Amino acid sequence: MKKTVLSIIFILFFSFILVSAGNGNSAKDFFNKIKSLSQVVKLVENYYVEEANMDELIDGAIRGLLETLDPHSSYIPSKELKKVRENMQGDFEGIGIEFSMLDGYITVIAPIPGTPSDRAGLVSGDKIVKINGESAYKITTDEIVKKLRGPKGTSVDVTIKRVGVENFDITLIRDKIPIHSVLAALLYNNNTGYILINRFGNKTFLEVDAAIDSLQELGMEQLVLDLRGNPGGAMQPALELLDTFINSNDTLLYTTGRIRNANTVYYANKNQSDRTLPIIALINRSSASASEIIAGGLQDLDRGLVIGETSFGKGLVQREYNLKDSSAVRITIARYYTPSGRLIQRDFNALDDYYLDLNKENREQQDSLKIDSLAYKTKKGRIVYGGGGITPDIHITDNNYITKSTQKILYSPQRLLFKYADDIKVKYKKYNSFKDFNQGTSNVLDSFEFLNWLKNKVNEANDNMIEYTEDSLLIDWNLINNRIQAEIAANLWGKDYRYYIRLKTDKQFQTALENFHLAKSFVE
Repeated sequence: MKKTVLSIIFILFFSFILVSAGNGNSAKDFFNKIKSLSQVVKLVENYYVEEANMDELIDGAIRGLLETLDPHSSYIPSKELKKVRENMQGDFEGIGIEFSMLDGYITVIAPIPGTPSDRAGLVSGDKIVKINGESAYKITTDEIVKKLRGPKGTSVDVTIKRVGVENFDITLIRDKIPIHSVLAALLYNNNTGYILINRFGNKTFLEVDAAIDSLQELGMEQLVLDLRGNPGGAMQPALELLDTFINSNDTLLYTTGRIRNANTVYYANKNQSDRTLPIIALINRSSASASEIIAGGLQDLDRGLVIGETSFGKGLVQREYNLKDSSAVRITIARYYTPSGRLIQRDFNALDDYYLDLNKENREQQDSLKIDSLAYKTKKGRIVYGGGGITPDIHITDNNYITKSTQKILYSPQRLLFKYADDIKVKYKKYNSFKDFNQGTSNVLDSFEFLNWLKNKVNEANDNMIEYTEDSLLIDWNLINNRIQAEIAANLWGKDYRYYIRLKTDKQFQTALENFHLAKSFVE
């Protein structure tokens, strides 16, 4: 069977060459390379020390071919393609929970609003101990997905363990579950809105547009758009979002490539519904692609202020092509340029350096010393630079030094701060609203109570022992205290309030609040 499949593959390769390559030396060299590839595959199949998985080898060969082109051309095997498309389309079918495996059980971090889990009354901290009568203790992620996801309208029975009550059963009817791009949308003070976008999918613009409408109804007059850690995604919703802030017919973006339909200019459409409020975009070294389209467009058209760190630097456009075995490839077909003509793509001659360069401490200094050939002017004549991501108008890092002990506690897969907040949240149910909680809990968490709780938890952990020193944790107590309060707020009032509390210690966000006078100058 494998030999038949391989024979078909090579016949297709050879047919393609005979039809399209011509008689030149380059065609002959290419033909010889394909013959060599065929020979290598045969040698592996016949002589390798153990039977090789030829499907995996061919997948690896395709990946290697694409990775040689650039860092962003890629191969998506058929078994992964469904998940990739779900993320882009913005929904899947299931029960709707954000969860982690804690102490061996599926632990609800938060039910997704409006989903079967939310309607059934599941709450943060609930543990799913059985699925359809079978134990769910220490089951794998693949098993969880297989058992909890399923076609809309079908049912699944789960047994819930909740603190203070006996275990109980719930029947959940699966439904369409949205994959949200907006992780948080909140009014931070009387007139400042905050929206955090973690990806760009097909529905992102609609989500953000609705969030802006809701915040304006609450009194928002200025907006912080948080694109930090956003790797990008679909280009069209990013252009739609940028367009809604541009009250002109200026160029938003243009692309250039080798094929005719890869060369496109995207223009803003001026209309009465354009947003005119002051805006600040937050970016960091993980803000890429579609995030850079927005930050670069706001900057080049002098529409908004950009604060944070120099962004990733991905200025290549991929197009997805379906293959006959239900897999797909994404091939770079064009480079994109911001309105001023900046190519944001960083050099990628050395792939290892391509990713390691992001951690260089002096990257912003290097960007500020770029040669004149990489200097461009914004619509109002400000100097900006291309060739290495979007350089912010105000550069500020958010890298607070924290001890190794604190790092272990904050980023433990056991989610220790979530567990502690879940254990003590009953103390804070006396507050009628988040506003009361926020005003009444400033610096009131007892560090020694937490340390005693932590000591007991670590002693119980056995296999997952965490080594730490209490003095190191006390050095960072203000940060730990903030994160615990954030988990309590999310547990009792919803995930938006987790981010509200965290923003109090967020240097880049607080810098944005201090500089809205500059953002306002762009719209006056």
